[in-house]
Parts: sequence; structure tokens; C-alpha cells
Amino acid sequence: MSIQREIPEAKDNELVHFHGPKASEPVHGHEHTSFENLDARPKLVIWSLAIIGGTLIIVFALTVGIQKLLENNNPAGPPASPLAPARVIPPAPQLQVHPWEELPDMRKQEDQVLNGYGKDADGRYHIPINVAMNAVLPQLKIAPNAPEGLVTPGGEGRDFSRSIYDMPGPYRRPRIQGEIQKHAQ
Repeated sequence: MSIQREIPEAKDNELVHFHGPKASEPVHGHEHTSFENLDARPKLVIWSLAIIGGTLIIVFALTVGIQKLLENNNPAGPPASPLAPARVIPPAPQLQVHPWEELPDMRKQEDQVLNGYGKDADGRYHIPINVAMNAVLPQLKIAPNAPEGLVTPGGEGRDFSRSIYDMPGPYRRPRIQGEIQKHAQ
């Protein structure tokens, strides 16, 4: 024997309650809207809050227990000696307050290094950049499979369109394996 529940038909914009009273009466200004006649059930709200509170207490207790377990297994070391050096705080960054005032001097110094001869603090010599480029450009090697007739960037007319091994001696790839092995010992 089955129990059939009679479900009321819903009219337009009317809430249908299966466990509560019928839909609310229309309210002035909201004639086409129905509202529930049921309030929140206090017992359900209290039980929900109790479950949430209990869960929080259990999680807090587990967290404290794990913390105590970790402290017991990994005790703190001995306190630092009063004679031990204090923690060194790194210096603050040295920011330029007015970089536009220092920029011309910096550029002048860089131009002197790029366009002049000299020796730096480490003993390395430098020459003007245009002299260095003119000295290096004629010695640059062209790719091994370059098109026929390609010459060095310096324009001395040396033809490097053949393979690397067909190049004249001074333009071949250096073979320095013996030098590396000699100095490695």
C-alpha cells in the first residue's frame, strides 16, 4: 500500500509548500510575488552553529597537539651566547636622489673609456672602440656556406665563400686541443 501525497498545483508566481502552509497573501506593491510564511527554524540554526563551533574546537585541538609533537621532536637549540656576534643587517640601498645631475658626469666618463686609451685598476688595457672595431673587422670569418663572392666585412677582398678548410691559413679555425690539454695538466 503506497501513500501518495497530494501536491498542490502552483499558480503563476506562487510558492508551493509541501510541508508548510499555503503561499502568502499578496502584499501591496508586490501583487505578483509570493513570500514564504515560514521563518528560519531556530533549532536547525543552533545545531548548525554548534556543529561549526565543535569542528573549530576539534581542529584547534589537533593543531595544538601537532605543534606540541613537533616541539618535542625538534627542541630548540641552546640560546645564543651574549658574546656571539649580533645579526648583521645589510646596508640600505644607495639610491640616487637626483640621477639627472650625475648622468652627464657618468656619460663623460664612459665616453673617455670608449674613445681613449688607458689601463683599468685590474691592469687591463683598453683602446678606443673605433680602433678596436677596425682591427677586428678584417679578421672576422664569414659563415662556411656563404654565397659565392662574399668577402670580409673589412673589404680587403678575401673570399670566404668556400668551406672552412679551404680558407688560407690565418683564417682557419684554430686547432687548440693540444694547448688545452697541455695547460690542463
